[in-house]
Amino acid sequence: MRRLALAAVALLALWPDSAPVRAEIVHLKGGSKIEGRIVEQTDAEIRIEIKAGDGTAVMTIKRARIDRIEESATFEDRIKAAQARLDAGDARAAESQYRELVRENPRHSVARMGLAKALYAAVKYAEAIKTLENYVLLVQQGRDPELLLLLADYYLQDGNYKEAKRAAREAADLYPEDKSLALRAEEFLKRIERVRTGVEQIKQRETAEQAELKKRVEERRTWDKKRGTCLDAVRAADALEAWTAESAPKLLFNTMVELGAQDEVIAAYNQGCTDADWQGRVTRVGVTFTVDEVRWTEMYDNEKATLIYGWYHQMRARYGKAYPVVTVECTVKEDGKEKSKNLARGSWDGRRNTVVVDRWTRENRDPAKPKPKVIK
Repeated sequence: MRRLALAAVALLALWPDSAPVRAEIVHLKGGSKIEGRIVEQTDAEIRIEIKAGDGTAVMTIKRARIDRIEESATFEDRIKAAQARLDAGDARAAESQYRELVRENPRHSVARMGLAKALYAAVKYAEAIKTLENYVLLVQQGRDPELLLLLADYYLQDGNYKEAKRAAREAADLYPEDKSLALRAEEFLKRIERVRTGVEQIKQRETAEQAELKKRVEERRTWDKKRGTCLDAVRAADALEAWTAESAPKLLFNTMVELGAQDEVIAAYNQGCTDADWQGRVTRVGVTFTVDEVRWTEMYDNEKATLIYGWYHQMRARYGKAYPVVTVECTVKEDGKEKSKNLARGSWDGRRNTVVVDRWTRENRDPAKPKPKVIK
């Protein structure tokens, strides 16, 4: 194929960087494909302009070798597709598409701005600023004022007021005759001063709080229901497992945290109240640990009690209004079916004002800690 392409060279020219040329993909019967712009075609053959190094070449392909020809998306079409991804909230996919576009044409301002916005939406603030700064380094003349205003805005959000002013003023100076652009730059400079004096910081804080509220609502819609009754329950299970792994790394098979509260409290949680507010209003906590029965029974009783006390008090600290019930169980088979078997439980005894541990396994005392003698 390489020899055919070299033999068929008919023209070399520069490939335009920014022209939205409609390209075609020629699929050959052998399975390969060639992408370029068809410049001439007859019933017997086609001539297609393809990229060749820093320029282009025109090659001739016989119709008998062609399986089909399909139209390829232009650069501008791909920008629209990437923007549609971003508008739909899929920042990761948009970032990937915009990165490819910027690689192909690093000086394309719209692609640069799209990548920056996708990065910013993905909370990659420093990288978003950097990609716009790279454009400024590459393009010394004819810079896009819209990109400079976007860079100025990102500088402002980052608290870099000096660079924000510089970028806004440069945007206005690019086209002095553009009164609309000058007005926007002037308003932006005033906005910087308002932020610096704190007038707009309150609005920014409120906007951030609303964004955080929306984020919490979205996050809480899905969770692992095998490990908790809500997202916060799953996170509590994660914390308990991490703590347990420090002393008994292979003990736990699963942790299930069940939380209960009044209906209006649950509704507030689903509507995005803070974790602290939710945790302070939970009234029922049940934690079930599914463990390796062999490892559990081999542990000394004081080690088991230490784990249960630790689990209990961590949940008590997290959910201050609740008195947790901690259950330890394993899975056994009876008549070919799996069922749960209780091994231990820890709960609060109000009359004795302490945590009581019940065990349903044989006693296994640590010989280094003999049972104290009772003197009558």
